[in-house]
Amino acid sequence: MPNIKFRASCRTLTSHAGLSIIGQCFEIAGVDSIDSRFPTTLGMRTSDVIKSYLGLLCLGMSDYDAVENFRRDKPFQQLLTLQKVPSAATLRQRLEKLAANDLQARTPTWSTTLLSLIEAPITAETTHVCLDIDTFVMDNSNSKKEGVSRTYQKVDGYTPIAAYLGNEGWCLGLELRPGKQHTMKESNAFLERVLPRAQCLTKQPILLREDSGFDSQAHLALLEQQRQVFADEGRRLDYVVKWNPRGSATADRDTWLAVAADYWEELRPGKRQALWTQTVSIHDDNKTEYVVQRVMRLVERTADGDGQLLLEPDYELEGWWASLDEAPEAVIKRYHDRSRQGRDRQHGKFRFGSY
Repeated sequence: MPNIKFRASCRTLTSHAGLSIIGQCFEIAGVDSIDSRFPTTLGMRTSDVIKSYLGLLCLGMSDYDAVENFRRDKPFQQLLTLQKVPSAATLRQRLEKLAANDLQARTPTWSTTLLSLIEAPITAETTHVCLDIDTFVMDNSNSKKEGVSRTYQKVDGYTPIAAYLGNEGWCLGLELRPGKQHTMKESNAFLERVLPRAQCLTKQPILLREDSGFDSQAHLALLEQQRQVFADEGRRLDYVVKWNPRGSATADRDTWLAVAADYWEELRPGKRQALWTQTVSIHDDNKTEYVVQRVMRLVERTADGDGQLLLEPDYELEGWWASLDEAPEAVIKRYHDRSRQGRDRQHGKFRFGSY
């Protein structure tokens, strides 16, 4: 397909002319190659089924029945280079069959192939190209779709997990998950699928950034293992993961205050903070020990921003697991500069005392 050229015209424009660019992307990514992996004798190419549904999604339509409006739509067929447009029944049946035959394992290379061949810019945040992994909530309240359940944002829906690369936010992975599924469940497997995709798109050091929902010893151990894999290949992988204090913030309050005593600095009258780095031993499921770093920040407030004195000091404790050999302030800035898709979890920050 030739490159697209934009120009003024007096002709009537179709509402989905943007699919011409989508059709080019399909061609560059090699979507038609799926026909050799999933041959059919049903008269409808597998690539036509997939491209038809992707075209619907690009037009903001997700229901199978929506394809019926495009079966005699010549621009839709031509822009996506389809031999035939499937019926709603065919679309549903074929996609369900493809899913059962592990279609998902065959398609991840499309994104990386497209980004690679078009030489998409992948810019770094200072010294690293950032890979942000996070979950977000899709609100499907008052629906009875499969997998819809209560999410951490107290609405019924789904909790997909996604991975975004570089300052441009190229999506390298997006997997739908039930709303009630915890962030960490199956996240290690997702990370192992996504890292090779990022690795083949950039030669620069990669910085993985995740919120406190990913704080577990097994996950941190996997990150240390992946860092070694990268190092063996002459590459560099670092990470910043928000610490989840759980119950230790209140249970060990006196201990945290004692450690912070040597690091206090005043930020304004009635507010001071302590920053320090500590080493912690963790273990994976096989009891293998790893020594990792954690940046800690304890903020004490004895007066609010207007100068009103508090009856009791208010303490805010936060932490970040990090492999970066940088000052605590730089590590915290790295985390807060990340491109979030959704709000941080409330348990990522713990307050004890009163306001």
